Amino acid sequence: MDDSGNNSGALEALRADFDQVMSEPDAVKRFRNLVELVEDARHLQSKVGKTLKEEQKSESFLEAEKRFVTKHETKLDALASGFFNCYANPGKARESLDQLCAKYDSQYVIDVIRLGVWRLSKPLGFDLLGIKSENRRLAENTFEKSLLPALEKIIPDQGDYLKLKRLNVEERYEKIQHEIEMCRKALAAVDVVLKKFQAQLEIDAKSMPEEDVSRLSSADAAERLKALPAKMREAIFEAQKEALEAEAREKRSTPY
Repeated sequence: MDDSGNNSGALEALRADFDQVMSEPDAVKRFRNLVELVEDARHLQSKVGKTLKEEQKSESFLEAEKRFVTKHETKLDALASGFFNCYANPGKARESLDQLCAKYDSQYVIDVIRLGVWRLSKPLGFDLLGIKSENRRLAENTFEKSLLPALEKIIPDQGDYLKLKRLNVEERYEKIQHEIEMCRKALAAVDVVLKKFQAQLEIDAKSMPEEDVSRLSSADAAERLKALPAKMREAIFEAQKEALEAEAREKRSTPY
């Protein structure tokens, strides 16, 4: 199962757990379970957010590779007329170039094609014992003055281009974009669920009767304070402060 499926399953599990928690009649147990549920939702939020960042990073790399492929293909397209004016079979000449670049380093390939137009494929026209047809002379001239200089510029990148084409960079780029969109939707859904859980936690914290508050452990009491609105927290802290001050005054006024 992919991450989107895992995230969807985890989200549904959280929703089911929330329904179960809300059916708990004991206020303290329900509050404690809500605290755990909020923490689980935060963990899922963090996990999905981390996945999104990783996928966006991958997207940046793939986008750069895709731009390189597109730019290089534009350069190759510009060579089409050169191959057509030099070779009897332009497609075979291009295929020979790809084979050389896939197998050898760029400098070796450049050295090879500098040997002459014939190194990639059969040129146009004929050369019979040094007697060249007009088409052959034109093909050689076009190769030396136009096609060869252009090939020398693109060959250093041709190997990387062929490698990226084999790795289907365009397909991988489209796939990562789809995964990012799914991850964004999952994160938005988790955010909605987390806000719902936090809102319910605040409601339970505010409405908890004093007899139930007195049953809270120190950790639970601290969680309740965090869940309360700021004004209620301030009121509780102020009441605790006044109680401590009153206790201190009483001790000072008590004779020994």
